Amino acid sequence: MPNNETSIQDSSIGGKVVGRDDYSFIINTNYEQRSKYLENLYEKVQKEISENKELREFCEDFDYLSSDKDVIGLEEKLKNGKRENLIDWAKETKERFHKKLFKYAQLSLSAQQINAYILSNIKRTFIEEVYVLICNNTPQEQINTLITERIVKPVKAELGINLFQYNDVDIQGMIYFLTGNCHIKWSK
Repeated sequence: MPNNETSIQDSSIGGKVVGRDDYSFIINTNYEQRSKYLENLYEKVQKEISENKELREFCEDFDYLSSDKDVIGLEEKLKNGKRENLIDWAKETKERFHKKLFKYAQLSLSAQQINAYILSNIKRTFIEEVYVLICNNTPQEQINTLITERIVKPVKAELGINLFQYNDVDIQGMIYFLTGNCHIKWSK
């Protein structure tokens, strides 16, 4: 009968010691770099708002991302992804973001461009990084961590002066806004 006991003496280990399977993962991030693109657009927003209170023009990217082609619906998509516990939160944060979004979108073409830029980045990151894990049946806790580390924190960092005062809840609302408008999904 083999002895399964192990001991380590007078050693220095430069990492973690794992006795069985290791399911942890590491996410390396650098949120320090911000895009000058948003800073320049913020200046344009302030100028456009002060010069043109009646702006009704929409940029194509913003119009595409905000179009309501809600065939399945936010609630049904979350149910399909086994995230029923998030339905009320998702509706609340989506609505909160939606109100802020259209408040500024009506005032400035540059505001629309900023929102289209942010929403497009969220969509890309979700599809390339989060959706892959969803399709591989990764536990929800890991998916939630990835959303925070690869979407919420980077978007918040890139917002810079954050003219629209988007916070973590608003950024979560952006994800559910995209879900409700059929740009991202939570199941295979």
